[in-house]
Amino acid sequence: MIGLLLTGLLDWDFTAPKRAIHFNKEIFTKIKQYNIAAPFLAISLYFFIVLISGWQTDGDWIYWLERMRIKLPFIALPIAFLGLDKFSDRAVKGLLYFLLIFMTVISVGVGINYGLNFDEINSLISRGKPMPVPRNHIRFSILMSVAIIGGIYLIFSKFYFKSQKEKKWIKGISAFLFLFIHILSVKTGIVCLYVALGILSLRYIYTSKKYLTGLLGIMGLISIPLIAFFTIPSFQQKITYTHYDLKQHLAGNGGQYADSGRIISLKVGWEIFSESPILGAGVGNLKRKVIQKYKTKYPNYPESLLPHNQFIYTLAATGIFGFSLFLVAIFFPLFYKKNYRNPFFLGCYCLFFTAFLLEHTIENAVGVGTFSFFLLLMLNHLQKSPPNLSN
Repeated sequence: MIGLLLTGLLDWDFTAPKRAIHFNKEIFTKIKQYNIAAPFLAISLYFFIVLISGWQTDGDWIYWLERMRIKLPFIALPIAFLGLDKFSDRAVKGLLYFLLIFMTVISVGVGINYGLNFDEINSLISRGKPMPVPRNHIRFSILMSVAIIGGIYLIFSKFYFKSQKEKKWIKGISAFLFLFIHILSVKTGIVCLYVALGILSLRYIYTSKKYLTGLLGIMGLISIPLIAFFTIPSFQQKITYTHYDLKQHLAGNGGQYADSGRIISLKVGWEIFSESPILGAGVGNLKRKVIQKYKTKYPNYPESLLPHNQFIYTLAATGIFGFSLFLVAIFFPLFYKKNYRNPFFLGCYCLFFTAFLLEHTIENAVGVGTFSFFLLLMLNHLQKSPPNLSN
């Protein structure tokens, strides 16, 4: 992210005798042009919501400053992408192609490790633990979902880098990742992917008028999880554990289980919002308020989880005022100049919107980086020309 910021802020003239590096003054020109800068500037609201909430902080300045640090990319990256030249269609698709290959290579490694430790990892999954992956399993599954959506976009675009033979390769590795995300069995990534694919299927039916093909596609999406349950051991273990977890929650014994903890975190968030509906508890106070609420109302839950839903998190922290700005930040870039007509942009938006429902996605650096990068990449690509409707 620092590299992207420097690339956007600086103008690198390698043709000059001394290879001069200058500040990119074009950024200020673009900022003044509302038709270019508006969706980029809307994204900065994610940062300003936290900044404005600072006056409410009552003692826990460290937590507030941590939130500010995490949200800094929402200021820095829009500036960087405004300063960069427009990414061509081939550049964007080439990047998605690289992501597809990159995630395939990593997934092969994860799969080999799973095969070598088959019984042990299945046992972990049956107890609610994730399959070992690089870094966080939830962020990894979301990035894999983005790669799959990107692969489908490349397939429908008939993209290839050098040889037309690559089209079969792209189809193959896209299918591999789609299969592997079920083997990985991370619920967040799978649900996000299916929601995005469902919306894109409806878009395909609407734009192509191929109702039978679209209907068969939707029926396929519905049937695949059922087939996966009976054919993929890790997926079966995950679904079985989730069902057991929810049963324990309904029986009042969910204190030690992950999904029960998430459900209680939503209740806690909503209760905090209900106590201060206009301005919320304050971003800097939220962690302390959550801990207090767990101690007084949910002492059987050893871990005080922040609300596992970005919308409820924002409501609890900033109330209706901050939540209104949050909605502008989400939907303005999507609907500005009908950006939703670009299939990959729409797919990514559906994916991350679903992630917001399941996690506090942009409350950690990896989530912020992933979300903001792909969003700004496409805004940069679409900024001077209408979306490509032929795909």
